[in-house]
Amino acid sequence: SPMITSTVGIFQTALKDLLPTPSKSHYLFNLRDIWRVFLGCCSLSSKKANNKETVIRCWCHEIQRVFGDRLTDKPDLDWMMRQLQGCLIEQFEVPLKVVFARERLIFASFLQQDAEVRYYEEVQDIKAMKECIEEYLEDYNSVSPLQMALVMFLDACEHCARICRVLSQPSGNVLLLGVGGSGRQSLTRL
Repeated sequence: SPMITSTVGIFQTALKDLLPTPSKSHYLFNLRDIWRVFLGCCSLSSKKANNKETVIRCWCHEIQRVFGDRLTDKPDLDWMMRQLQGCLIEQFEVPLKVVFARERLIFASFLQQDAEVRYYEEVQDIKAMKECIEEYLEDYNSVSPLQMALVMFLDACEHCARICRVLSQPSGNVLLLGVGGSGRQSLTRL
């Protein structure tokens, strides 16, 4: 399967090329990373993801989340995009522009307000995602004694989607780095 071959290939290349250094001590990869990629892909619902392109986009999203979110500088991020582009062309035979057709590639399960029926799906309308997160923020502020006056710009919404993705996984945990006042605790609380 192209998905298995590509995931293992990226993992092996990351082990070889992205070695931990004192400034990049978190560049540690193990077999659980492969599991996390497939956990995300298996979270798709056949009702919502019923075509090849959506599954490939989800795979790219999961690769970016599992491997790419650890990368801290431009050369390493460029390395990630070269790996994805190589896999898409060689294994999947799909051009990069088909997968990254939208401004941002985001998958999330919080777009439905109904907590019983939540589908992990591609966010096709960034504006609708922003409005949904703002509704969750209003709900939080209406019941919590600690009010959060947050401005939900696109990067904050994307970070919120990343945090939700990780925390919804079994034994999910995330290390958020940033300067004080950058919204790490507030986005996690939300």
